[in-house]
Amino acid sequence: MNYRIQILDDNNIPYVIIKKTYKRVSVKYNSNCVLEIRQPIYFPDVEMIKFIEKHIDWIIVHKPVKPMPHEKYVDGDSYLLLGKEYVLKIVYSNHQEVILFNNQIIVHTANDKNIEKLLDKFRYEQAEIVFNEILYNCFKSMDKHLVKYPTLTIKSAKSRWGCCYIKENRIMLNISLIHVPLTLIEYVVCHELVHFVYPNHSKDFHDLLSMYVRDEKKKRNELKFYNIMYK
Repeated sequence: MNYRIQILDDNNIPYVIIKKTYKRVSVKYNSNCVLEIRQPIYFPDVEMIKFIEKHIDWIIVHKPVKPMPHEKYVDGDSYLLLGKEYVLKIVYSNHQEVILFNNQIIVHTANDKNIEKLLDKFRYEQAEIVFNEILYNCFKSMDKHLVKYPTLTIKSAKSRWGCCYIKENRIMLNISLIHVPLTLIEYVVCHELVHFVYPNHSKDFHDLLSMYVRDEKKKRNELKFYNIMYK
């Protein structure tokens, strides 16, 4: 029977310990966001615990955040907005509205059928404000490389966070970006703006992008921790 690792339990890190004839100790998150601890058979359990404790900062920082889309919205559920987790509070009333208050997203609704529609309207309203502000700031910082301010389209997309339409001078941003941290939204916006200069992913493209986005590779990897279909 596998042992428990207290420091992982305390930090709500889901994990599985796999003991095999590995050559060395290793840890990584699998596709289900579970930390796989690969422990050589000869490696003592107590030493494995020490190894995890030594690397706990890395484990916490790299914990994937891939919540699945809500099948239904329940009072007390968690809801991501700009990378922060809020508590969803459902209030039944004739008044139809979504309010952001402290650490809560409060949905006033007459019945359960309207919750998804109200939250969808709420996130589009938030996205209009946030995305346009970020686009303006990013364009302003890059204006010496860009010719004309692009139009912005916000919509749901299944396979991409953003897209650049050069001939139309337009960029599309996935509505699901409203659930990720601001720094990652900025990364996506700058990524699409650089495509107006280099319509590819060449070395020149990445060199220019890195001028405006520090650690762009790191941010690209961080974005993988979020579910593109979350809502």
